[in-house]
Amino acid sequence: MNDYALHIYAGFALVGTLTLEPQANTFALTYDAAWRKRPDRFALSPHLPMSAPASSATIRRFLENLLPEGRALDVASVYANIPKSNIFALVRFLGQETTGALSFLPFGQTPQTLAPSHRAIPLNELQERINTRQQVPFSVWDGKVRMSVAGYQDKLLVQWDHGQIFLANGSLASTHILKPEPLSPKMPFMVANEHFCMQLMRRISLRRYAQNWVAVNEIVRVPAPVLLIRRFDRTPAPQGVARHHIIDACQALDMNADAKYERNFGNGKDVQHIRDGVSFARLLAVRERLEVPAVGVQKLVFWVISTLLLGNSDAHGKNISFYMRQAGLEVAELYDLVSMVQYDPTSLEHDLAMAFGDEFSLNGIGVHALADFCVRCGIPRTFFARELAAVCTLAGEQAKEQALDGVYQGGERDFVRGIAALVEARAKALLTLATEIPKFRSNAF
Repeated sequence: MNDYALHIYAGFALVGTLTLEPQANTFALTYDAAWRKRPDRFALSPHLPMSAPASSATIRRFLENLLPEGRALDVASVYANIPKSNIFALVRFLGQETTGALSFLPFGQTPQTLAPSHRAIPLNELQERINTRQQVPFSVWDGKVRMSVAGYQDKLLVQWDHGQIFLANGSLASTHILKPEPLSPKMPFMVANEHFCMQLMRRISLRRYAQNWVAVNEIVRVPAPVLLIRRFDRTPAPQGVARHHIIDACQALDMNADAKYERNFGNGKDVQHIRDGVSFARLLAVRERLEVPAVGVQKLVFWVISTLLLGNSDAHGKNISFYMRQAGLEVAELYDLVSMVQYDPTSLEHDLAMAFGDEFSLNGIGVHALADFCVRCGIPRTFFARELAAVCTLAGEQAKEQALDGVYQGGERDFVRGIAALVEARAKALLTLATEIPKFRSNAF
């Protein structure tokens, strides 16, 4: 049965064993006895505790959320000749380096037995691979499919060392995520878009909270622009790179990856009333699992406000993550912050991934929807109004400054100026609404 079992490691420590019963297609997870005694131990998720066995369905959902999405998953499936429904085989194929701390290895392999090696990627080779993505998928290098973190955009996990890019192999871990412009012409200047949005929210978090709550990133030109994002689940360590365990909101809530949007059946008129996916109310319910609830709620509210300011209609349940520790969850740095409303609404969805009250349209959100959001999420309206006003005031001050950043070139300059203008207008409108939110009584909903 060892063919249907994988050892799970966090760094060099054995966490436990994942097994599949092939006939019933059911999963089981067993934590290692030595892991249970370690002072730095952690459960894989709040729903996979060390104190009791988890259901096969919960284990499956956790694993499914580790896998890449879209074309990256299609490529892995085709190259390995594994059906996309075969979660165990895909984790076995791709699981040497996942998001967070975990490695999934076949019996007989350990992190110590994997020879560490890295392979340099010259910028001219990277440019060629960016140009030929239609012919050779970006996740395939040296004839091998490399693990990609969840999401639909092309991404490559790399090591970045003093301006040089490397593929990490064996026991080595990646340190950065590299994202080129999307292949689709429907999303021009996405690198500048994401950089602007993340840098703007970074500016605001530093001024409001004296902390950076956004993933560190920069634009690298090869010469095509790519966004280089420092992985917050990786930090330098004496023996190389330390991995930190994180889970996304779908895993924190024990929900399928398909439920990352609140309208889990889509926006069609006949199904738009079905709202069993990740919502703001479900997301804020994790406060009971937070290590420091007050700070965690403040971070989540900051992310919520970024959606309102930027027009990030794709802020879904896989675009917010948590550090998983023995003492509880901590909201991780924000990532995938983009202004989706910059693009043609006939090509890309502008309805929000999660509603404010019952309102999914950004332009339809008024004071009633915001007050309703507070009631449903159990957030004091005075607190939300105060945070909204403070963040919007800073956004109005900082958006134009960020648009003047010399990193932007050519058409990127006009594009980010357009985002800045949107943010300034949104901030002004939201500031007006903020003063009205506390006036609603809870029995109005």
